[in-house]
Amino acid sequence: MNFFQRAIKNITRRKTKSILLLITFFVIGNFVIIGLGVSQASQSAKILTRQKMRAVVTYSTDWRKIDKYVQELEDEDEINKFYENYPRISITDVQEMLKDERVRTANAVSINPVYANEELDFVHLGNQAEENRGGGTSCYYDDVTGEQTCVEYIEPNFLMKGNYFPDMIEFADGGYTISEGRFYTQDDLDNAHPVVLVTRALADHNNLRIGDTITLMLQSPTDIETYLGQYGITLEDVSQEFEIIGIFEHNTPLLPDAPNYDYASPFENPDNMMLIPNTAFDGMRLSIAQKQFDYWAENNPEEEYYQNPDNRPTEEDVLYLNDVTLLLNDPLEVDSFVEEYNGKVGEFFSLSANNEEFQRLSKPLDTLSLYAKFIVWLVVINAVVIITLVTALTLKNREYEIGVLLSIGASKAKIVAQFFIELAIVAILGFTLSIVSGSVIANKVGQTVLDYQIASSGVNEGEDYDYYDYNNIWDTDYSSDVTLDDLVSEYNVSVSPLIIAEIYVVGLGIVLVSTIIPSMMIMRFNPKRILMNQN
Repeated sequence: MNFFQRAIKNITRRKTKSILLLITFFVIGNFVIIGLGVSQASQSAKILTRQKMRAVVTYSTDWRKIDKYVQELEDEDEINKFYENYPRISITDVQEMLKDERVRTANAVSINPVYANEELDFVHLGNQAEENRGGGTSCYYDDVTGEQTCVEYIEPNFLMKGNYFPDMIEFADGGYTISEGRFYTQDDLDNAHPVVLVTRALADHNNLRIGDTITLMLQSPTDIETYLGQYGITLEDVSQEFEIIGIFEHNTPLLPDAPNYDYASPFENPDNMMLIPNTAFDGMRLSIAQKQFDYWAENNPEEEYYQNPDNRPTEEDVLYLNDVTLLLNDPLEVDSFVEEYNGKVGEFFSLSANNEEFQRLSKPLDTLSLYAKFIVWLVVINAVVIITLVTALTLKNREYEIGVLLSIGASKAKIVAQFFIELAIVAILGFTLSIVSGSVIANKVGQTVLDYQIASSGVNEGEDYDYYDYNNIWDTDYSSDVTLDDLVSEYNVSVSPLIIAEIYVVGLGIVLVSTIIPSMMIMRFNPKRILMNQN
């Protein structure tokens, strides 16, 4: 009779012991299933929620570190030298990041209201702001002459949205789509080509086609005639003719039921938005800034700052990136990307995953997962101790059987294998039964514990504010909003095939350890000594 048959006969012969062990493994299995199920559900909820979030990383100047560094400087010359070489985000550095296969595109966006030639009409909303629209007057005092000048204010009708990279997050994630033509290229950016993309609504309203030209202005003619004219700035300095290279559509229409609809100006209507390469206006910005500097230098001969030619605005002063938003391919790669590049960008810069709210809301799930894992380990350790003691007591009563088997030539390994199989069969039966019951109670127990953890942690406090989520064309925050409901909706405790496999692995591991430890105490004797002790 081989050791497997002996194991089966021993199980059926000692029914009471086998039933007690079966109940023990059944209870252990239920606790392990609940623990593993809750832990897996918590981690899966975080992963599934994170996958739905936009995979964005913000690369920005760390103002706190800069302020702290300057405050620690005592020498005035060192402070001035630091400000002369103020830390700036470099486009070259961002372009290096764009070479990383994890990065899809980047946004370094500037948004400004602009004016257009009289032939270009804006897309009308027909709202209260448009019906009540009229001119206004603003007055200011000239710093040199001290005289008051009043000018008529003309509201811009269009909005310019520019980027320093040949793509935009809005196109990459489907917010914008090009229906005709193309987006501007790196060559357009490098050579400051005056090209523009207009919305489908604006193109249809003005019968615009690819290849048509429109004139855009950073300032109105009235501003030139009054305020800016004193600096020698002319209408040509703030005007540029742009060629239409693309027509695009967006998914953010300003609808009549929007809270800000009645008070929205024409340039706040997304249909009146235009996309241009940021460099196309940089030349105008530089010319305006230099003419203003020259004006103040001429009229303030005693002012040391304006008499220093090194302070005259340069291209670097115009091309200023406060922060850049990077769009990655996979939301699950965001944290590792941030950790990697934070060590490369320099002391005064930082990368952020913009997931502070996600981390705050996921704390109950993290705590729940931690407790669940602790319970699993606690149950496993206690199971090993209990089953080991039971096995040791059982083997002590079976010393005579062990001695006989050894005397007739059975190897110690086969005897240990027999004991292992006896326990393993009972364990498999117990864990199989626990899978059925555990599947029923795990979800209810997991949801009850999660509700308690959320209530005790207080993360849901302050989420019921009545606020307006209205269309904001100025918004350049590309991070995704996440709520506690988003996380909880993905939380579902279930017994997956992976958990079932883990249950059996844990069970057989308990059986193996619980068999080897007591068997080592018995197997150290030879068969003659065991039989003599029995006599």
